[in-house]
Amino acid sequence: MIEFYGEVSDYTKRRADKLKKRHFALWLGALALLSCAVTAVSAATSGRFVVFLICTLVLAALAACLYFLPMSKKPFKDVWKFRVVVENGVLTFTQYLPGKTVEKIKKLDRVKRVIKTDYCYYVVFNDISNAVVCERCLLKKGTFAAFEALFPPEKMREKNIP
Repeated sequence: MIEFYGEVSDYTKRRADKLKKRHFALWLGALALLSCAVTAVSAATSGRFVVFLICTLVLAALAACLYFLPMSKKPFKDVWKFRVVVENGVLTFTQYLPGKTVEKIKKLDRVKRVIKTDYCYYVVFNDISNAVVCERCLLKKGTFAAFEALFPPEKMREKNIP
C-alpha cells in the first residue's frame, strides 16, 4: 500500500497550473499549424486568406503566451487536501472540500502517463486537467521506488517545469 496524504503546497499548485497551461499551449500550437496550412491553401487557390492569416497569428500568439508565461506568484485561495491510496492495482483519490468529501476510484491500468517532477507526481488518466497530484513530501506509507515500480517505464516521464 502506498499513501499520500495532506495539503498540497502552494508551490506545487502553481506548478500544476503551469503544467496545464503548457499542455493547452501545445494544443493551441497544433491548431495554429493546422490553421497555417488552411491559410496556405486559401492563398494558393482563392487569394482570400487574410481572415485565416489573422486567426493563425492570434492562435500562435496565444499559444506562445500560455507556454512562456511565468508561473503565477499569487497564492491559491482554495485548499487542496488529498488522500491518494494505491493498493491492489487501484488508485483511490479522496479530496477533502469544505463541507464534503469527494472520492474517485480508478484502475492503474487506465493511467496514460505519470509525470515526475522534483516535487511531485502527476498521475494522468485521460487529460492533464484531471491529473491526480501526489506531492512527494506527503508520502505517508510506502516508498517512491515502490510507487514508480507500479507504472511501466514508457509511461513515466520526468519533467522540469521552470
